[in-house]
Amino acid sequence: MKPVLALIGDGIENPHNALTMMHAAQMFDSSCRFRDRAGLADRWPNDLASLPEPVTVEDLIDFSGSVVALENAEQAVPIYGFRGGSKKDRQLVVGNERRGIAPDVLRLADACVKVPMRSRRVNTLNVAAASAVGLYYLARGGGGKLLTRAHPERKRPELLLIGGHDHIELGSTIRSAAAFGWQRAFVEDRAAVWFRADRVTRSEGRGAARRGKNSIRLAPTTRGHTYAFEDACIVSVKRGEPLGRVNLARGRQQIVVLPDERSVDIAAEELGRLARNIQFARIELPVDYERFVYHYRLAATIALAEISRQVGARARGAPRRRQPGVYNRQLETLLDESGETVLLGDLVDY
Repeated sequence: MKPVLALIGDGIENPHNALTMMHAAQMFDSSCRFRDRAGLADRWPNDLASLPEPVTVEDLIDFSGSVVALENAEQAVPIYGFRGGSKKDRQLVVGNERRGIAPDVLRLADACVKVPMRSRRVNTLNVAAASAVGLYYLARGGGGKLLTRAHPERKRPELLLIGGHDHIELGSTIRSAAAFGWQRAFVEDRAAVWFRADRVTRSEGRGAARRGKNSIRLAPTTRGHTYAFEDACIVSVKRGEPLGRVNLARGRQQIVVLPDERSVDIAAEELGRLARNIQFARIELPVDYERFVYHYRLAATIALAEISRQVGARARGAPRRRQPGVYNRQLETLLDESGETVLLGDLVDY
């Protein structure tokens, strides 16, 4: 019998977050239930799939496996490399969009893990995206540990987001990129949901990206644009080498491409325009693509988390050094001329 891996939402308020969490669990052949302490059932629209049977604190107490809390708590350990003891069955608990996991649930957790953020002020992910990252690493026995380097930012690749078909999904992906430390990204806005969107779409997308004091620079680019990178890695849920086995930390000679596979057919793309060398990395999932509801933010955030793990954190005591190279200065000029700044801030509804 295979181990149980289940997702529990504690106090989730937004029905669309809850539905996306259900889809995240589906990606990992898992169940998803909610402890409804914030009126989720009362807000649940009639046109959405049925809300699962609620879970109680007593259910968590009676669970024979491990209860793992995903929370930015003081005692939390990085989810990267988390082994979590001998119990194979696990329930991953994520908390309310603003207040996190309730103290009574946090106290009964067997372990508390966090997804390390690289941004100083954007220190949370969308709750559904965080759920997907948590399930991904728990399903893989924690994966590799967070790397430490003297100068991790030298290992950070450039980032290209292609074909986001939905402004909320794209905005949430942009939020994840900022939270994991990217200060800029290229965006191919093929569906006109970002740079050329109407006022309402634009406002909702920026809301999902989280306006605030921290910023990410976004450079608009097109399907016909040619790049001059040495290496390009396209991250997919359909094909390629397992994500954790691909080197995603080659620095600025490398561009990592995150396509929205709901709207982009990678097989039909002219990939030679991206770089001299092309490689695919696959997000390993226990179910086939056709068996789950695909969300761009979920796949993209898993990829960004793994890149961030490989880029690593600065080794304790290592000196800081900030001296942009020629390519870096040229890209800054491009962004100044044709890009935009999206300000990212605190976690709210999306």
